[in-house]
Parts: sequence; C-alpha cells; structure tokens
Amino acid sequence: MDKEQYQVVTKKVIVSGIVQGVGFRPLTFRVAGKHRIYGTVQNIGGMVEIITQSSQIDFNEFLYDLKTADCEGCEIINIEIKDFISPEAIVYTEFKIIESIANDEISIIPPDLATCDNCKNELHTKSNRRFNNPFISCMSCGPRYTIIEKLPYDRDNTTMVDFDMCPSCSEEYTSPESRRFHAQTISCNDCGPYLIFDEFNHNEYNKAKDLEAKDLETKDLETRHLVTKDLRAEKLGNNELENNELENIEFENRQLSNTQAFKKAVDIINVGGIIAVKGIGGYHFACSPFKEATVHNLRKLKGREEKPFAVMFKSVQSIRQYCEVSNEEQMLLNSKARPIVLLYSDNKKMAKATYKDSIYCGAFLPYTPLQIMLIEKCGPLIMTSANISNRPIIKEDNEMLSIRTPLLHGVLYNRRRIIRSVDDSVAKVFDGKAQLIRRSRGYVPYPVFLPLNDNLNNTNKNLRIFAAGGDLKAAFCLYNKGSAVVSQYFGDLEEKTVFDDYKESIEDLSHLLKIVPDIAICDLHPNYFSSRYVQTLGIPVFYVQHHHAHIASVMAEHNLKERVIGIAFDGTGYGTDGNIWGSEFMICKGADYNRVAHLKYTPILGGDQSMRDAKKTATCFLLNAQLIQFINDDRSDIIEAALRNNINTVLSSSMGRLFDVIACLLGIQDENHYEGECASNLEREAVLAERHGILPQKMEFSIKQIEGMTEIDPLPVLESICKLRRHVDTGSLALGFHYAIADTVLNICEKIRHEQNINLVAISGGVFQNTVLSKRVLKVLRENQFHVYYNVSVPPNDGSISLGQTYVGLMR
Repeated sequence: MDKEQYQVVTKKVIVSGIVQGVGFRPLTFRVAGKHRIYGTVQNIGGMVEIITQSSQIDFNEFLYDLKTADCEGCEIINIEIKDFISPEAIVYTEFKIIESIANDEISIIPPDLATCDNCKNELHTKSNRRFNNPFISCMSCGPRYTIIEKLPYDRDNTTMVDFDMCPSCSEEYTSPESRRFHAQTISCNDCGPYLIFDEFNHNEYNKAKDLEAKDLETKDLETRHLVTKDLRAEKLGNNELENNELENIEFENRQLSNTQAFKKAVDIINVGGIIAVKGIGGYHFACSPFKEATVHNLRKLKGREEKPFAVMFKSVQSIRQYCEVSNEEQMLLNSKARPIVLLYSDNKKMAKATYKDSIYCGAFLPYTPLQIMLIEKCGPLIMTSANISNRPIIKEDNEMLSIRTPLLHGVLYNRRRIIRSVDDSVAKVFDGKAQLIRRSRGYVPYPVFLPLNDNLNNTNKNLRIFAAGGDLKAAFCLYNKGSAVVSQYFGDLEEKTVFDDYKESIEDLSHLLKIVPDIAICDLHPNYFSSRYVQTLGIPVFYVQHHHAHIASVMAEHNLKERVIGIAFDGTGYGTDGNIWGSEFMICKGADYNRVAHLKYTPILGGDQSMRDAKKTATCFLLNAQLIQFINDDRSDIIEAALRNNINTVLSSSMGRLFDVIACLLGIQDENHYEGECASNLEREAVLAERHGILPQKMEFSIKQIEGMTEIDPLPVLESICKLRRHVDTGSLALGFHYAIADTVLNICEKIRHEQNINLVAISGGVFQNTVLSKRVLKVLRENQFHVYYNVSVPPNDGSISLGQTYVGLMR
C-alpha cells in the first residue's frame, strides 16, 4: 500500500473557462462531498478557486469527476493545481462556498443561456410554485452577459440585485440539493420580476393617427417623438417642452400586471395587433406572421420595406410545417444559443409581407419562459428587433414607452434592467456545420481562442489589443492572453445612435474584461468612423487592409500557419492603391500578404454610395465594356458624361457590385433596399434552378496577366447575359453565373499552386454568404485536392474583420 496516497494534502485549484453563472460552484460542492474533500470554492475575478484538503487518492478522484461531470453550460479551458500552505495552517472541517472576490485576472464571461428542459417542465407543471412564471431560470439557464454589471458573477453584481429573494427562493439558493443552489437569477411568482403591460389609450393621440395616415412611410423615430411631444405639450399648454422633460411625462394609459398583463398581450396579438416585448438583450416587436395588414403595419413601424422578418416557432415539429429542416439544422435550432436559423421554405401559408420573395425563412425557437408562453397561446410569431430603421435595438423601458403611434398597441415589459443590448444571432448550416451570419446573443462574449504558438515573440504573447473592425456589420474585438472576445453585432456605424452604442460598448466590455489595450488596430479606409475613433485612444495604431483582415480571420479560426491562398469576395473595401477592392486573391502568411489577382477595375459612380442603385452600377459596367446597345437606363448620357469627366468616380474590383449588375441585367432586382438584396434575389433564382433540375448556362470570365497581376475580365459573362437573357431561362443564367465564378476561382488557384506550391485555400467575405457559390467553390476545389477553410465561429461578412485585424496585429 502506498502510504503517500492516504496522507492529507492541501491543494489550490484554479479553474478557468465558462465557470461562472453556469452552476460550477454548486457542482464542485457536490463532487467534493462525494469524495470526502474539505475546503472552499469561490469566484475570483472571472475564474474559480478551489482549496481542497484530503488524501491524495480522494483528491485525484475528485479532480477526475470534476473534469468529466455533466454541467450544462460549463466549459473548462484550463485547470492549474498547486500545493497550498496557508499562513495559519488551517485544518478544514467542511466544504463550503464562500464569498466571491475580484482580481485582475478575468476568465470567460458566460453568454445568455436559453431556458433549460428542467425549467420548461416546471413552467408547465401546475403543482410547481413556478407554474407559468415568465422569468423561471436556474443555474443552467437564463440571462448572464446582459445583466452582469461587474465580475465576479454574483447576484449582487447583476441587475437581479433589485429583487429581494422570498423565503422559499432563499432556501433553495442556500440548499446544496437544489438545482438553484447559488443560481444568481433565481426568482419566482412571489419575489419578481413581474410582468407589466402598458396598453396605450388611443383616444389620447388621434392627432398622431391623423398624421400617420397622411404619411404612412414615416420611418424616423425622431419624427415619432416630435408627434408625441406636440401632443404632450398640448395637454400641458406648453409647446416648448424639451426632450428631457418628455421623459417624465406619461400619456394616459392602462397598466396591467402579471396574469392580466400576459392575457392582454395575447389578446392583442391574436386580433392582429403589434406589441413590444422585453427580452434578454432588448425589446422585440411581436405580431402574427399570417395577417397581411398586420405585417405591413410592422414594416411601417420599423421603416423596413423589404428585408424578411424572422419567425419564432414553438418547436422543430412546428417549423417543419413551413420549412425544410435537416438533422444538422435541427441541432442548430435546439443549441444552447438558440440562433435564428436560415431554412429553405417555399410555403404559401404565411403573409407574403413576412419574408417577401425570399426562399429562406429565419426560424428560431423561444429561449425565454415568456416567449415559450406567448408562442403556446398565439402560435408562430414574428419576433423582430424593436428598432426603428437602422437604429440600435431598444433596451430602455423609457425609450420604448415613449413611442406613441397607432401602429403599436402596447408594451409587455418588466423592471429587470438590461445592462447591454444584444440582438439575436443568425446562423445557417453550411457544409454540414453551423456557420454564423450574425454573432450576438448566445455566443457573445464567448471568445475565439488564438493559440499562442512559436510564431509569436514574447512581447506579442502578452499584447493586449483592441481591434475596431469595420463600419458595416460592425463588431470590435478585445484580445488578451490567447482569448479574442469579438463583440456583439452593432450594424452600420454611419448611423449616429449605432456609433454611440458601439463606443459605449467598447468602454463597457473593456471594463468588464479588465483589458486596457496596448495597441489599436483598424481598417485602412480613411473615412471609416471606426478608424477615426481609434485615433482618439492615445495608443499606437496599426492599419490592416480590409480583405487581408477577412482572410486573416479564417487563419485565426483554424490556426493556419502555412501560406494560404486567400480569396476575399465582398461589396467594398479600401485598397492600398486608393481604389475599391472586393474580389481579391492573396497569398497570406502571418501578418503578410501579396495581392495576386482580382476582377478588372470598372469605373463606377458614387463610391460606397453606389451599393443601393444596382441599375446605375449596371450602366457603368456596360459603358466600360462597350456594350452600350444593351443599356436600359434613362440616365445613361449623364452617367457616361460623369464617367468621362471623372466626376464622383471610383475604380472598383468589387464582386458584390458585379452580383448587383447581373441581378439588374436579368430583370431580377435593380435596387438594394437593404444590403445584399440584389445578390440574395440572384441567389434565389440559382437555388430554384438547381432544385428544379435546370442546367446552368455555360459562360466564362476572361483571365489575363497584366504587369504581374492576374486580371479577371467580366466582359464575356456580361455579353452572354445580355444576348441570352430574352431566350434562356433566368434561373439557368443565374446558376451559370455562379458556376462561372467558381470555375474562375479554380483556374486561378491552380495557377497559383503551380507557381507557388500552395495547397491551402481560405475563403471569406460577404459574397461567400451565398450558399450556391460557396458550395460550388468548395466542390471544385476539393475535387482538385485543395484544402479549403472558411469562417465558422465568426461570420464571413464584415463581422469577422475585427478578429482578422487582431490576428494580423499579433503576428506583426
């Protein structure tokens, strides 16, 4: 017998990972009891410290069980074990959870977690004291990131501090046998939060209704506030009220609570009304997806003309009535993050206004108890972010309650504060894997781990980085010690309120993670708001070319150390030659890249602003290609004169703009009401052609070598499209265009492999959100023995830019 195995040892165990807010301390408590371990467990900063006193053999068994135990939501990244000798040589007589303390070391902050199965069962059990409680949660589910004010993650450091626990909840919170042992979001029907419903009294604002009728296309929230201001001022006999005074003046309304509040909300939805519902990371506008007039009113309310709405369903079985769902898509729908999942749908059961002409339905499952209850009473619901036009999602109660319009019939909310707004994530299944399109709730602030490999010098290994990202689909990144935390999606920084939210979030997350950056990294574009912002930080600034950042994000995700052929296809990005890039083939390694191929430059009008007017862009392309006889644009003479005299003209190699051109030439769409609409509708025609067995029309690009650069000329494709569009099926031409791009990708990659002996390919950029193109590119490259990598943990669109910037900064 080995006597050393039975000698008492005292150890300090530091556990890092997702170990706060997910029931890890209660788990440790139970495992310690099983193996006769005495000592303590506590949160320290963002990690967990465990002091154990036991025999070595008991400690070994304790450690094994701790590593392998089933703890929903936990993820252990690292365990550090040291011998522990306290100054007082304490002899422990029990194991207990002790008060948390803060320190400078931050581990991983848990994302918000969807309602777990155990809580769902309690929600539906009449004998349970939390029956029909819209805020039911436990140590395995509920809000986390959106309610944390500071670390460590304890109730007093969250917005749940506003609600005193009732005796029953307090007993559960302190009972090791309970699922809610140290569950910081614990609540019930007796201790809150509680539902409140503000039902607006429409008689109080007939004037607003009259104004709305005169201008149904009003989109600006500020305009609605002015309407409200006039009416409130009239009530008080004062037409000069300031906005800050409006905050404290309420319209007359009927306020209901708890069961009455929920019932009223259900009644309004079921008769075709629209309500605002407070969620985890902000408000949603909710209504039926089946009522045409209701959905049109929702579009007027949001100022959202064409973009499809996401629909929330009760279950995957319910989704199958409207959409095709594969096994992989079912797993993604049911994952802890509960993202919106893009699914193929050709059903005609919903209102056409719900997702317009899109062949994809953004479907998702409820992730809060209140959503579960609403869906059960109302059926499938549009649950769209409560924002007006391109502004941030609304999270403040006062702001939501200040919106007075006949299009909104009430607000269902509660008094639990939301610290940070986080929109719903969007994902799809591609190549058998989940791929993010918008990275937010459920994923943020979980980090992307960048290996600290031998390529880094000692200085860079300890570098703390702020990467600003881009201006479209903005998301920033904070990096420290191998952990890259990419923020939630913000939108377009050109909108002032979005930019303000972006800046506030940088300060907030930097404080939460305790990261004071040593350097800042941004895009080359001189007019980007994000690039200008980093110049105010007073730290060294480095610049990374936009498309290099795209490719670097793939290299970061997959730890690609060798040279890769990087292919970045998107709508716009500022090039080192001052032109607009967007179809770039690069050879990349570490922090270096060499651009080797791209679409032939085409002079177009308007620069970045050209993204909306696809018809104007098509005219520019046809003029440049000398295909004047095919132009159908009354403005062609003016456009030609502007191009000839170089008025507001830029040179563009954008693949995104070429997609716009083809959509226009095929008569599919000639204006982008939202980003990527033309390209999406072109993809729709290609998808339908594939599904109906229509063969692609053969066409090809011209590839030329000019002064050491491979140039891709779209002239033959444009000519084919223009000549065949009246005689050949639109779907065949759309599919043929996609296939022609994939063939060109293969040809150029084979040329580079022959010259450079590179077999790895990384693809990124918003154009690669196109499933038809991406699948075809993967197929032809893999058939020719290339190894292809793409974004998974971050989106292929500009949501990946900040991660790529971070990677380049580390490798410099």
